[in-house]
Amino acid sequence: MSKRAVFSTFMTFALGLGGGVAATHLAPANSNLSLATKPADASPVQVSAPAQEDGIADLVDKVKVAVVNIDTEAHRRVQPQLDPFQFFNGQGGPQQMEPQERVQKGTGSGFLIREDGLIVTNNHVIQGADKLTVTLSNGEKRIGRVIGADPGTDLAVVKIDGHNLPTLKLADGNHLRVGQYVVAVGSPLGLQQTVTTGILSAINRDISLNARVGFLQTDAAINPGNSGGPLLNLKGEVIGVNTAIAARGQGIGFAIPVDTVNTIVPQLEAKGKVERAWIGVQVGNLPEDKSKMFYPADFGALVGHSEPNSPAAKAGLVAGDVITAIDGKKVENAIGLIREVNKLAAGKTVALQVSRQGQQKLIPVTLDAMPDKLAAGVPQRQQPQDDE
Repeated sequence: MSKRAVFSTFMTFALGLGGGVAATHLAPANSNLSLATKPADASPVQVSAPAQEDGIADLVDKVKVAVVNIDTEAHRRVQPQLDPFQFFNGQGGPQQMEPQERVQKGTGSGFLIREDGLIVTNNHVIQGADKLTVTLSNGEKRIGRVIGADPGTDLAVVKIDGHNLPTLKLADGNHLRVGQYVVAVGSPLGLQQTVTTGILSAINRDISLNARVGFLQTDAAINPGNSGGPLLNLKGEVIGVNTAIAARGQGIGFAIPVDTVNTIVPQLEAKGKVERAWIGVQVGNLPEDKSKMFYPADFGALVGHSEPNSPAAKAGLVAGDVITAIDGKKVENAIGLIREVNKLAAGKTVALQVSRQGQQKLIPVTLDAMPDKLAAGVPQRQQPQDDE
């Protein structure tokens, strides 16, 4: 559960904060259209449903049973706002009032990936919650407990007691294609088991929400409460976790890709957190007015400085170095370096291709585990420099 409805000036989490929904049928004012009437002897028009329509309906029947609603409660003790002109004690000072308990409620979605009740959702759905109530597709409610959460990718794993529960399969992220049909299932505004369809609009989208994740973009309708629900292909496989929407747009939703889910969820289940690899450099993008003498390439991550005693410092990386490749894979910019390192494990030795004042160097670096204070952070895209 998030304490904020807005995660950044551009992005809004798809997290419901309660409230109801009213529907109204509208007709255009002064319309020249009239209701069509059917002659008494006319026969109904026979239209056969296209195969794709039947296919999506059949798919929904199979997958929606594994999608759950997650209601959260967070109990907070807050100090009431005092009006010194109304409340005074015997000595003429403001009257002291006892802290009051407030209950903050939220709602989100999730999906079962194991028959014994293991659920994937968003970290911002469950963050700070004291109580989780998981509602299954048949209306049955069960208490959920958080197994692990990762603010760095906004993923979390929740467990309920159960056996032989329906599950969803995680897809192979290597076969995603822009333009393919997708289906989203979740609980927008608390409306459980809502299904929307669309296409995959973009892959590896770079947005302000999180520099560690290359998001999937879709035009399938996603609204507050959809957070944590699955984005599916037409095989019924999960290709992403619905996470955010564009606050000022329509038909622009974002999902955490399945490859990130496959990497993060096993660590959350095993350890409750994610152990990230760390180079120990502050990096930024190359300046637009770069000199060809010092920056011969138009790509790479510019090193601001190396943290003391970090793997980068031990390997000899210095401010002004430009990292252009890691283990032979091209590094386009600072975010490209962050995402590549995010895929690796602590203890691995990698080869960094570095440009230093026009000289090309191949520098081996043995990655360390990222310090906890950094691992819990979420590097933002709009920041000029990011720690990695």
